[in-house]
Amino acid sequence: MQEPVAISQPDTFIEHYERKIHSQKQLIELSKALNSNLDLRSLIDSILNVSIAQSRCLQAGIFLVPEIDYHDLVLNENSVGFEIDNPDEFIITYRSDFIKLLAEYPTLLTLAEIKNIAAATDHSSLAQVDYRSAIQTLSRMGNDLLLIPLKAKGRINGVLVMGPKSDGEQYLVEEKAFLSDLVSLAAIAVENARLYELATVDMMTKLKIHHFFQTRLREEMESARESGKPLSLLMTDIDHFKKFNDTYGHQIGDLVLKEVAKLLINTATGKDIAARYGGEEFSLIAPGRNLDAARAIAEKYRERIESLSIKNPSKKGDKILKVTVSVGVATFDPKTDLENKHLIERTDQALYAAKHAGRNRVEVK
Repeated sequence: MQEPVAISQPDTFIEHYERKIHSQKQLIELSKALNSNLDLRSLIDSILNVSIAQSRCLQAGIFLVPEIDYHDLVLNENSVGFEIDNPDEFIITYRSDFIKLLAEYPTLLTLAEIKNIAAATDHSSLAQVDYRSAIQTLSRMGNDLLLIPLKAKGRINGVLVMGPKSDGEQYLVEEKAFLSDLVSLAAIAVENARLYELATVDMMTKLKIHHFFQTRLREEMESARESGKPLSLLMTDIDHFKKFNDTYGHQIGDLVLKEVAKLLINTATGKDIAARYGGEEFSLIAPGRNLDAARAIAEKYRERIESLSIKNPSKKGDKILKVTVSVGVATFDPKTDLENKHLIERTDQALYAAKHAGRNRVEVK
């Protein structure tokens, strides 16, 4: 089947090549933007938004390996336009002929084309269970999909999934070429962001590590000192955390840490920095937030944790675990907070005040 091309009357070859030059200039600018962004979450947002804008479609999602010790591709939660309740249920086996097909096929494939290949090779290894499983998984997202593999260092590290174009037309050859080039750049950017994440993120909680926290707090304090803009710090601690380890074991304790950390990450907005200060003590650097704004964030977080229900996968004790946190808040004072430890110490004092006042509360200093 011959693919549609972009040159048609009254287009001229000059106009065609002008568009190609324009596309190349766009790719250069996009390359600079993507590779200057080391935050994986915002990087994925950028990749999806650019893909949608360039393709004039309304749906885009990306399958990535979620963790360093995970061996399948999982649909990222930042996917756009797809009606999906739980992205974690959308999994493509990484070491499969399905991924091998995407890696080796000379052109980008639609889901319909992949189904035709599967039907024509029913007695080959392409018909294996994980191959059919991938087709079923993608079919739940829609039948009219375009799949673009992300390739870096000679291997696939993700798959971009595009929905149909909003005008109902097929993807043109040069549109596919642009997406292919874009995703090649994106794959390298994702790889770089992954390496940066490994160096700066606590793999269990997905919060920033202590060293990163100290470095960014110092930078934000200097910025606030120069600009005169407010800066606040939140320190939060899980109430009676020791009982989870003692009663249910350390694996359940780790589960509680992960769920509480996830809500802190989701509470963070804008330039907020969520970090693991140590043990079950987490922190949030809130640039541009005065004491009232920071207190509101802390209270929102406390309420969300109080409403949290964690399913206990073990056979010990309660089936549903309830958790609360205490939160301390302080705002940067350029006259007294000469070093990180000064602001941290005042925030810690507020946290201890919250614990001594009965826990599951917010105190400010």
